[in-house]
Amino acid sequence: MSKIHVLGICALLACNGPSKGETETQVASETASDSTTVTVMTTAGPTTGTDTTTGTTAEPTTAGPTTSTSTSTSTSTTTTSDTTTEPVTTTETTTTTTGGGSCVPLQCDGGVYACGDCMDNDGDGLVDQADPECVSPCDDREDTFATGLPGDNMDPCKQDCFFDGNSGGGAGDCAWNLKCDPKSPGGDKCPYDEDYKNCPMEQPQQCIDECQVPNGCDCFGCCTVVVDGMSYDIFLGDLDCSLAQIDSCQQCTKNPDCDDECHPEECEVCFGETEPPPGCDDPTCEGDAQPCEIDDMGQSDCPEGFYCKTGCCHVLEPG
Repeated sequence: MSKIHVLGICALLACNGPSKGETETQVASETASDSTTVTVMTTAGPTTGTDTTTGTTAEPTTAGPTTSTSTSTSTSTTTTSDTTTEPVTTTETTTTTTGGGSCVPLQCDGGVYACGDCMDNDGDGLVDQADPECVSPCDDREDTFATGLPGDNMDPCKQDCFFDGNSGGGAGDCAWNLKCDPKSPGGDKCPYDEDYKNCPMEQPQQCIDECQVPNGCDCFGCCTVVVDGMSYDIFLGDLDCSLAQIDSCQQCTKNPDCDDECHPEECEVCFGETEPPPGCDDPTCEGDAQPCEIDDMGQSDCPEGFYCKTGCCHVLEPG
């Protein structure tokens, strides 16, 4: 009897207990309602910035152009937990060339004179070869067309090649007497003499070949200049003759045998000018003479031993 009683009690307890499914549902429900966990993880890697600037300047070895080079390099790297960016490098190189350089004095016969010393001696804003009154670097005056050299063409009457840089005549050299000119360029010291008989117009071939006559001049320094639209034939041996005082210049008559006429219509640069006529890119030169230009410092692009006059390179005499 007692065995049957025990079995009955066990059956009763089994019927009233929770099923397996009920137990799992309850446990899951209780667990879900107990806590909710959200995890966010962010990792920022290191950020590296590198900026390097290197400058290099090339030392000049000549009086020519100066070149400087500047190189700038920057590198940046950024790393995160999800994305990695490769380094980015940017290089910029800048090269600058400046031309011209400083003025280089021109020597004449072992010395440096006013028209070759890289100075504006007369204060007109024009230096050396850029100054119309500078006939050549061998002139020692910028304020007038006269050379200013002691003994140069100082004979009041006898003249040789005005542009040879010396005062002495020689065999086959140009020869002229100012007494033969009715305009009396010799002034009171050598007036015109209508009875003077030694006035040969024809000049030796050596004179014509070797006297470096600028465009618009004859071999004795009688040159045509244009000022304010007016044309004047002036004698360069006049000690006080300048463009600023053109009316006071001694007038002259050109010798036709050694006169080098200027033709601006053919792009020739005439005496007293430093640039080609309007509409001309480059000046025209006779023979194999090299065209040239003069900058604001009075420097030209002629080779060593030459100077620029009327747009063409001439041999520097005496060098």
